Amino acid sequence: LVRDAISQSIGSLNQVSINFKFLLKTYIQQWPARCLFIFCLPLFLTSSWSLRACNYKATIDHISMLDAMWLFIVTFTTVGYGDLTPTTYCGRSVAGITAMIGLLSTAFLVSVLSQKLKLSRSEKYVHIFVLNMQMLKERKNHAANIIKFIFKLWLLKKKHQPTSNEYIKAQRELVRSMHFNQQLKLGQKKLVDSCIGIPELVVIQRQTNDQTCENTQTLAIMKLKMNKIEEQLGEMNHAITNIQNTLHLLLNRISQ
Repeated sequence: LVRDAISQSIGSLNQVSINFKFLLKTYIQQWPARCLFIFCLPLFLTSSWSLRACNYKATIDHISMLDAMWLFIVTFTTVGYGDLTPTTYCGRSVAGITAMIGLLSTAFLVSVLSQKLKLSRSEKYVHIFVLNMQMLKERKNHAANIIKFIFKLWLLKKKHQPTSNEYIKAQRELVRSMHFNQQLKLGQKKLVDSCIGIPELVVIQRQTNDQTCENTQTLAIMKLKMNKIEEQLGEMNHAITNIQNTLHLLLNRISQ
């Protein structure tokens, strides 16, 4: 598929070279967990054997393969318990390279997990819809409380009790309900703004372009109509001028 002429043409038009680097990126994007496993398994075996082979002196025997695997795991995860340490320069070099690769692999693993845990577009819409319905329900409850406390204040004021504790408490509850209602309204606006993503912006841009083209065509048609009207007005003006000249000639003949 990559060697297909159509794929190569699309890549050339978009200034993208379809090479090994491009294929590697696509594989990592499509199967991140599989690529990480395929990378770590040979690295685990190779580095464990290298640590066992390099950590050797004439006075010290080779460490066992299990100890080498444990040393690789401790070094790769940058834990460093210290129960096993390389004693040769070659072993320390392999351990240092393993630690750096472990840091890069950990960063890649965090990136993969964050990508997998990220909500998809449809899931995000459902989540925002549920939150919006919940906020709408809370706004209705606070609106009902506002009406209730306003009516309660009116009754207390009618009973000539504007300084009682119940009146002050009702005022506080009214202000509190109004404040929460305003906060929920702002929260709903933020939800609507967060729901707008790149696809929505593309749709809005496309609609704006279509509307602009339609307005341009309408203006062009209006200009043509205005030109026709101006031509007709010019012809009418010319006809009126001819009529005036004819009337002047008739008046001159009658006067003679």
